[in-house]
Formats: sequence, structure tokens, C-alpha cells
Amino acid sequence: MSLSLNPDPDPDSGDDDHPDTAGSAPGPADFQRPGGIPIIGAAAVAFGILGIFSMGYIFVPLALICSIITLFLGQISWAFIGLLLTVAGLLTSPVLLGLLGIAWLIP
Repeated sequence: MSLSLNPDPDPDSGDDDHPDTAGSAPGPADFQRPGGIPIIGAAAVAFGILGIFSMGYIFVPLALICSIITLFLGQISWAFIGLLLTVAGLLTSPVLLGLLGIAWLIP
């Protein structure tokens, strides 16, 4: 299994540098719903919105985790929107801002 960001577009080109990927693990495209919306990306955006309008101390960390997972799965636009909503949820949550302020005082 190759971990390259630029996989070989033609695996049958005759190169023996790449191993046979017939039995490899599923890729990021296999984790999408049939409608085409990635579940983890939609969860990142949903948690980000919930973090802004409800209990931020619960949903903002979940949005951050889902956004990072989405970023590693290659769904850049969903991850970017989730991270923006995570930052907005962090800035609108007095509990999280208080926790960050207290953590700054601890040596």
C-alpha cells in the first residue's frame, strides 16, 4: 500500500515499484454515503454549528476532532468549514474561553 499523495494513475504501466493493491484497505472515497455527502465531514460541520448555538464545551471539541479526521481523509472543503465553525464556536463559548484563560495561568 502506497502512502503517496500522488498515486500512480496507471498501476498497469509495467513499473514494479508499486506493490499489487488488489487486497488493500478501502480508501477515503469508500467512507461516503451513497448521496455523496461524507458523513464525518457533515458531522464536523454539524458539531461546529451546535457548538456555536448550544453547549460549546461539548460540541466544539467534537467538531475539532471530526474536522481533523476529515482533513486526513482528504475532504479539504468539509474540514476547512468545520475548522472555521470550530474557531467560531470557541470564540462564542465563555466556558471554553475561561478554560483557556485558566490554562494560561498554570505554569
